[in-house]
Amino acid sequence: MPNQLAQTKKRKTVAEHAAVLALLDRIAEAESTTSTELLRSAARDVVRRHVGKKTVSTELQDIFRAYAPELPRAVSSAKEVSHYKREAREYDDLALDLGFNQAAEVQARNSIHRASSAPVLVGSL
Repeated sequence: MPNQLAQTKKRKTVAEHAAVLALLDRIAEAESTTSTELLRSAARDVVRRHVGKKTVSTELQDIFRAYAPELPRAVSSAKEVSHYKREAREYDDLALDLGFNQAAEVQARNSIHRASSAPVLVGSL
């Protein structure tokens, strides 16, 4: 008996994968980008679609928070602080892009100004 797969299983050949990658390369060339960038964009679209679902949203948020940058306990140079700040900005940008946070939430979390009232302009006194 030949090697057969169950009806529920999918058989993917190397030729199919190679064809898809070749098509992706051609599309990337036409769009003046890379196939990696197209794959990255598609992956983010999938994540955005699932973040909107309430059933898995909290689980995805927990996974995402596990990758949040942390400030080193003992900072010995300005370079370490700069590295942390860059990672934090990239993390915040990604959170906004994927739909985990709103801009106001990120601003409130990162702001050192905690007053809820608007600043008062003092002039012509």
